[in-house]
Amino acid sequence: MKFIKKNHDNTKYIDGVFAVSNAAKADNSPNRVNVSAGCLLDDNGTIITYKSVYDSQATIENNKRASYCEGPQGNKKYNEAIEKFLLEDKVKGKAIATFGGTGAISLAMDMCLQEGDTVLYPEISWINYSLIAKELNLNAITYDVYDVNALLEKFEQQERIFVIINSPCENPTGHSYTYEDWQKIINKLNELNKETIILNDIAYIDYAYDENKKRYFELFNNIGDNILVLMAYSCSKTFSYYGQRLGALVCINNDEEFIETFMNQCAKHCRCIWSNVNNSAMINIADVIDNHLEEFKNELSQNIQMVRRRADVFIKECSECYLHIYPYREGFFITIKIDDNNYRDEVHKRLLENHIYCVKVNKGIRVGICAASEEALKGLARRIKECK
Repeated sequence: MKFIKKNHDNTKYIDGVFAVSNAAKADNSPNRVNVSAGCLLDDNGTIITYKSVYDSQATIENNKRASYCEGPQGNKKYNEAIEKFLLEDKVKGKAIATFGGTGAISLAMDMCLQEGDTVLYPEISWINYSLIAKELNLNAITYDVYDVNALLEKFEQQERIFVIINSPCENPTGHSYTYEDWQKIINKLNELNKETIILNDIAYIDYAYDENKKRYFELFNNIGDNILVLMAYSCSKTFSYYGQRLGALVCINNDEEFIETFMNQCAKHCRCIWSNVNNSAMINIADVIDNHLEEFKNELSQNIQMVRRRADVFIKECSECYLHIYPYREGFFITIKIDDNNYRDEVHKRLLENHIYCVKVNKGIRVGICAASEEALKGLARRIKECK
């Protein structure tokens, strides 16, 4: 194609999530069930907002809302607040502000990989991993998140390892690695002593059911000098702050001098891509973490329990009607298991015809329990089963 770099993928792009979501909004049928969204919605289908977050935002002066931030690395107070809130003194890390969790993932891949390099990511996963890999002309190898030993074998086959681990609350399966799984992964990577980057996508971590969900961070204190851990964090999910496009990339490594160099290079890269991120959003989130954290945690806890109740309703009915799903532990999504993608497409088409709006993923169909009330989820499993 003229005017575009020769190795660019020119396949027509249609975003499956937004396309289905927009179709659902246009459907006025009383039978409509929209579980396509990745946002947390209340029982009336409205995005949930946290009082602690938006009360704080309302106090920010207009001149600060209009201002650029301190630089492409983000505001110091925000970065330090994220380090404190996220890591909880379990491990030492350095944060840089990004355009949401997607920005953090894209930044990490672009900084650490060059054309032809290999990235490992889950076989059933968020579509953007594949999309970013294609845009960067990377070699992609997938792995089964339910088979840790097979993942360890893939590590052995790589000369240099770059692996994306979306845990806890994997999008779209709701799978989470246990502490013991993480021990196996870190021990193996230390043993191999290969140059390794772990990109831990923790976009949904604050909605994990396990109160000790961050315990595995402690294992990063024992990584060898060959390992760089990068955490992709999303304020969009944690603070129900989707449109503000705010996140962070957190760097963990034994060499503090390298960390400073790496973060400086990240800042330069950010300057080239998005220049700087939302100033008032950073001011706001830093204020919530520093001054309103308990109030926010109380609000968050109520919504975690709401998601859990919704999951219980849907999983129970899937079991009753023999609708097969991938093993779910926690998080916003549950995925219907369909191994054949051609058949999956047929089922998805029938779902849309029956006013059921879900999202196609590799080897399955994602149901966003975050987006539907318990009442709306009742009977949904059986309706989906009938479309199969």
